[in-house]
Amino acid sequence: MARPKVLRETRRSPEERPPPAAETLRPHAWLSEESMAAYQDALSSGHPFPLYISAHAEGMMRSHAAKDAPSRLEVMGFMLGDVGHWRRRTYATVRDAVTTALKSSPSKVRFDRTALPRLFGDLDGSGFDYIIVGWYHSHPGHTCFLSRTDLDTQRAIFDQPYHTALVIDPLNEDIKAFRLSGTGYEEVPFAVTDAVAPARPVGTRTRRLKVGVNETEKLSPRPC
Repeated sequence: MARPKVLRETRRSPEERPPPAAETLRPHAWLSEESMAAYQDALSSGHPFPLYISAHAEGMMRSHAAKDAPSRLEVMGFMLGDVGHWRRRTYATVRDAVTTALKSSPSKVRFDRTALPRLFGDLDGSGFDYIIVGWYHSHPGHTCFLSRTDLDTQRAIFDQPYHTALVIDPLNEDIKAFRLSGTGYEEVPFAVTDAVAPARPVGTRTRRLKVGVNETEKLSPRPC
């Protein structure tokens, strides 16, 4: 299969534009004390956060993680959005999230390989102008970190400086964002914002992005 457009364009140059305004931002309700301190430091720095997540995308990802949490099954998906540059800093904005059929257990998860070509085909043909800016997955009951397998996945696929791994533990109500750093990884602060709309199609196409949403659209996520 040819490399999908949505992956092929992850190396596009970031656009010079300001990030969401500070008054539209809020911390996630599940941040730990340390993560909250990092959020406050980033907010007061005057520089962009490394990552902004739309309230729409945050609700979809958290609902997806919570759906299979009672069975302690891990889930995963892609974060879709764009990349900006402001005050000599590059940041990513997550506008939407998608997933597809998964092979999951309490300790690991992967995409069903037969479902990925269809997902990428739907994404490439949807008319939405976005790229994959990272991925999300859950660690139900195991706290938030990158396992050796997670780190290998990040290095192999999400190797750009703005690529982020969002890890969600719905049972312990914990959430963290990570990026590659040297030979390992580091936690990066992020902000949730209502100022970022879901991805919109280019041109006159108006059909809603439905690929991979599955049952997550039927859930009613709590405000973060």
